[in-house]
Amino acid sequence: MKKILITVLFTLTMLQGYTQEIYFLTGKNHTNYKIRYTGSELINNLEKKGDGDSYEIGLALPIKVQRLAFDNNLNYTIGLTLNQYNAVAGDLANNYIWKTEYIGIQNALIYSFVRSNHIDLALKGGINLSTMLYGNQTINNSRFNLNNQRDFNGLVLTPVLGIRAKCNLSEYGYLSLGYNYSKSTNLTNDTNKKLSFLTHQILFGISFELY
Repeated sequence: MKKILITVLFTLTMLQGYTQEIYFLTGKNHTNYKIRYTGSELINNLEKKGDGDSYEIGLALPIKVQRLAFDNNLNYTIGLTLNQYNAVAGDLANNYIWKTEYIGIQNALIYSFVRSNHIDLALKGGINLSTMLYGNQTINNSRFNLNNQRDFNGLVLTPVLGIRAKCNLSEYGYLSLGYNYSKSTNLTNDTNKKLSFLTHQILFGISFELY
């Protein structure tokens, strides 16, 4: 506990927040399901891909790190996310449809490598922790609930890498366009069947400064 408190206090002394920003993002996920048994290759070559929606609302906090070159170009964001990771597949005998929704918390660092009065280009790296809200699989005309499937349920860790462009909407408002790539890992799935979501994400956003 003492080490945790020291770490938190040290972090707070390094972060000096000035203008804060509230943001809302919405967009599309293009997801590819990757299924493996432990220590083996893919179950089969049947491609499982699909599109879903993505939403995020959160807060951006500037980070001021003393005596470093990237001072004033670094932001920390924390947001509540809702992501759909859907997929469809089929062969000569069967059609498959997966529909899932995951709610999570995303923490990220955003570094602006081009910054002016009108445009901000930035790199993004973060971690999302989420859990499934809803999920079902349809095989032909039969539907199955995924709530009891360990490869879908539980705690899902998703590292995120991306790039973002932001421009002025008004004196205190901004529009943004971003692209993220992520690959998920289920931290609580102890079965030999492992499922990952490989996702390309396009996001449009709006944000406003708070003082």
